[in-house]
Amino acid sequence: MTVETQQPRRRWPFVARDAERAAVLRALGGAEAGGALIIGPAGIGKSRLADEAVTARSGHRVLRVHASEAGRDVPLGAFARWLPARTRAGDDAGGAVAAVVRAVSAAPAGEGRAVLLVDDVDLLDPLSALVIHQIVAGGLLDVVATLRSGTPVPDFVTALLRTGRLTRVDLEPLGPPAIGALLAAVLDGPVSSITVAFIQRVSAGNPLYVRELLGDALDTGALTVVDGLWHLRPARTASQRLTDLLDTRLRSTTPEERRALELLALAGQVGLSRLHELCDPEAVESLERRGLIVVRRDGRRLPAGLAHPLYGEILRATLPASARLRHTRTLADLYERAGARRAGDLLRWAVWRLTGGGGFDPAWMTEAARRATVLRAGAGLRERLARHAWAATGDVEAGLLVCAAQFDDGRFADGYRTLDRLAATVDSDEGRAGVALARAFYRGWGAGRLDEALDVLEVAEAAVADPVWRAELAIQRSMLLAASGTPAEALRLLEPLVDGRDGAEPSLRAAAAGGMACMMAGRFPAAMRLSRRAYRLIAEADREHRDIGVLTGLAGLCVRVITDAGHAAEARAFGGAALRAAADTGDAHGLAWITAGLASLELPAGDLERARRHAVEAAAYFRRVNSPIGLGWVLAIGLLVAVHQGDAARADVLRAELASTRPELRQIRMYHYEIDRAVAWHTAYTGDPDHACVTLAGQARHWAARGAVMPAVVLAGDLARLGRADLAAAVLAEVTLRAPLPEGWPLGAAIAAFVTGAAQGDPVALESAADTFGRLGFTVYAVDALSAAAVAAGGASREPARVAAAAAALAAQCPGLRTPLLSRAGTGDRLTRREREVALLAAQGLSNRDIAERLTVSGRTVENHLARVYLKLGVHGREGLETGLSTPPAEN
Repeated sequence: MTVETQQPRRRWPFVARDAERAAVLRALGGAEAGGALIIGPAGIGKSRLADEAVTARSGHRVLRVHASEAGRDVPLGAFARWLPARTRAGDDAGGAVAAVVRAVSAAPAGEGRAVLLVDDVDLLDPLSALVIHQIVAGGLLDVVATLRSGTPVPDFVTALLRTGRLTRVDLEPLGPPAIGALLAAVLDGPVSSITVAFIQRVSAGNPLYVRELLGDALDTGALTVVDGLWHLRPARTASQRLTDLLDTRLRSTTPEERRALELLALAGQVGLSRLHELCDPEAVESLERRGLIVVRRDGRRLPAGLAHPLYGEILRATLPASARLRHTRTLADLYERAGARRAGDLLRWAVWRLTGGGGFDPAWMTEAARRATVLRAGAGLRERLARHAWAATGDVEAGLLVCAAQFDDGRFADGYRTLDRLAATVDSDEGRAGVALARAFYRGWGAGRLDEALDVLEVAEAAVADPVWRAELAIQRSMLLAASGTPAEALRLLEPLVDGRDGAEPSLRAAAAGGMACMMAGRFPAAMRLSRRAYRLIAEADREHRDIGVLTGLAGLCVRVITDAGHAAEARAFGGAALRAAADTGDAHGLAWITAGLASLELPAGDLERARRHAVEAAAYFRRVNSPIGLGWVLAIGLLVAVHQGDAARADVLRAELASTRPELRQIRMYHYEIDRAVAWHTAYTGDPDHACVTLAGQARHWAARGAVMPAVVLAGDLARLGRADLAAAVLAEVTLRAPLPEGWPLGAAIAAFVTGAAQGDPVALESAADTFGRLGFTVYAVDALSAAAVAAGGASREPARVAAAAAALAAQCPGLRTPLLSRAGTGDRLTRREREVALLAAQGLSNRDIAERLTVSGRTVENHLARVYLKLGVHGREGLETGLSTPPAEN
């Protein structure tokens, strides 16, 4: 893990306001003068939007008026600089107004219609307001004005809105995607989703508060780069910037008002009647009148809460320890008297009770620990709650919750010791099965030891008689078998549980295991059905706050299934929603698998930079949760991205880190085909494509022999993309010899068509495959298919330059993309495979002697090959190789 604390460039780009800017520009773009009124809370960016809009109108003068509280009693104070000499507003108000209107609206010859920008239009003095009204009503100038929401709209503005002279534009807070884009641009690097969610939640989407949060975090070192990802460590003390910004409103409160604010800061929200029990009702009413708290109707309830999340941040950070203990004990007592009726009440009660002290109901504490696990609370809190429940009840469930928190915290030895203690005390089928399922999961998915995990399940099955729990053990076994790359065996176990022929829908675990196995087997209609069902059941359990045990990464699996089924747009939408949900709850496991799935989606879709950012973020989360299996997968994705971007330095670093994870020692091999292909691409990129392709063909045959059709077909496609369509066709023939490709998998069919077309040199078939890839959202595959078509068309009647130009145009949609077929399509006279090997090595800076040793040929042979390469590419030496190998030729 690497930590950097350098401060980035402080750039504050204009993001996520394109629709609002367009609305303002439409209001200014009519044949007659008009204008826009921008309304929003303080700090939301009203002035920035107005400035961006007016400066976007090139060739138009911009006149700026700044109203203020201090100047609202000064007649024509906002327009003082336009008052003619010797004119005083008090002497002749009408004449002064007319003079200002003439001076402001006078335009130099040849200039377009000017625009007047008025900040805080409600603070204008009456005569200045009259000037604005006459300018707008008379169509003399365009006007853009800003107004803070919650402020009464001046009468003259209301009149202009009613007549249509002004268009109202409301400015809403920034959502998580906009906050993410803003932070990434300002920090000049990827930002963790948890950090984005925290800043969006605390700032409530207000750009001013985002700026202050970010500045304080940088100044204090709370925001740092960890493994290439900006990550925020929440501060233990109040931010001075934010305290200065907001504390003036909090500082003027009475002791009773402060007590109410502190209770709400700790509780989040409290029913109004309950808050009246704890605090003076008049103090509560005063806080509501001043806008420090808000009361909203929720069904029959009237919950009260702080008006802005930052008030809570400041109050909690400045709360004395004694007051915290007193308040949390008060809140816990209150909820015990009233009953924890809402889903979140019980967890809040448990935290307050443990903080403030006092006795507790063990059943309540157990349920609170369960809900903390479901809600993906921090591992430390979860263990604390579960330990108290376990100590009070001795229940196996509470012990398993302790164990899950320890594993999630990376304390594997402690987790296994907890499982050993539980195993020694269980005396029921439910207990024996629960301990075995947890142990098998962590031995299998955590340590990658399939044999040990299967042994655990086999022993448990022999000791468990209950058919429900025997089925759960079989499902876990099938999931591990599918993850090890043997889907056929997994599906034999699952067939009675997922086929749905009796009308019964599969359980959550059965659906998850079946989705995984069907994906590996290439049975994508079933994989989609089962994965979607599993995720629906998880969402349902989340809503009902039911514990579904350890099923990390299911959302990431769904993203991958939907992507490989050929529905990239749906996968992106699904993954984005799942990512936001995981970030909101701080679910690091979920974030790891979802961002990895999104990285694997964006690479073939052609957004290489987004794929790189997702891969960096996923790797950081996998390191955080100590998942070598997930880390190996996402490092492989990152390596593929680096090779496709031609980033040799980053590719070398990722290849070395991937090797250090020792994937060969793991038996959970579901994602090893990604490692196979990443290593092959890197080997080919570094100058030994023959060895890379022969090795990759062997791996494809290995997967096919195990019934893992999907990896075998994907690797065959990679062979063709690396220039060995002959090997790809041979592998594909071996796959289909066992059984035809499963129906309902359009991507698999497109890969097969691409391989066949490339092997036969059929440009028509290759262009058809490219069209299919494009419709499926696999743009990079489409580029390679068109590039192969251009090469194949070289000796045919078809015009190769047309197809090469089409490939280049499509490649332009994938900035930075570099593949062997794309390079070959642009080389004019075609290079032989050996010439390309020599050229690639020379482009990387290897000497003739080094190349000769690498390829086991003579130095003279290398010289001869390079001479022919220079001639074919039209370059004059090594310095032109990189460009010559990657640039399609211009059309004649």
